[in-house]
Amino acid sequence: MPLLRRLPILLLLISSWLSGGIIPQHEIERGVSLFKSKKFHTSFKLLKPYADQGYPKAQFTIGLLYDMGSIAKTDKRKAVLWYRKAAEQGLAEAEYDMGVMYSKGEGIGKDLEIALTWYLKSATHGSKHAMYNLGVIYERGYGIEQNLTKAMHWYKKAASLQMAKAAYNIATLYYRGSYIPKDLSQAFIHYHQAAKLGHTEASFTLGYMIEHGEGTEKNLKKAKFWYKEAAINGHKHARKNLGLILKKEGKHKEGDYWLQRSK
Repeated sequence: MPLLRRLPILLLLISSWLSGGIIPQHEIERGVSLFKSKKFHTSFKLLKPYADQGYPKAQFTIGLLYDMGSIAKTDKRKAVLWYRKAAEQGLAEAEYDMGVMYSKGEGIGKDLEIALTWYLKSATHGSKHAMYNLGVIYERGYGIEQNLTKAMHWYKKAASLQMAKAAYNIATLYYRGSYIPKDLSQAFIHYHQAAKLGHTEASFTLGYMIEHGEGTEKNLKKAKFWYKEAAINGHKHARKNLGLILKKEGKHKEGDYWLQRSK
């Protein structure tokens, strides 16, 4: 291809590079992958220049490296510095971690009101972790007035993004009926979601509800299934309940196996 015909393409590539396009983003992703592979010093060396140039994902990862103490001693102040740079550009993960730092008072003065502001920004940008934390804050009234309507709103948004512990918290609110009217059928639905997502306590509670017909019909076969899911993951009460059911069914060897492991 003649040089004059190639020139527009070359200019486009150069422009893309200068504006944060193909080459920097590829290298930043490589730096993030190195971080995930625990090659922390190599990741830092690669990402620091891009962080200095203002790339938010690079800045966030540098913040993580200082936060975790992966390249030297933990430096929470530097972590906050880099999280803030990325957060001010709207990176949801960095906004979330700014909320965490303010809520714990790590690297910066503790301020639950400012933490809430950062969590709200992060949740608005799609962070399910921020949504969950907002649910906890509003449910328990951390630094603000308790608001169960807002708590449920954020828990449900996080649960819709497949966050198991958010679904579990929704179910527990319905099950206990402490703050909202007790609704076992709704509790069952959300425990089932959490259990399907691998939440061990939800699996146990689901088994218990099915065994006793709470919010659903009794079904020992299904109860055993969920007890076993929890039992495999070390839940002692699930092991005991599973063992007792099996013993009643005459499956003494298998029942004794689980009962022995429930102690």
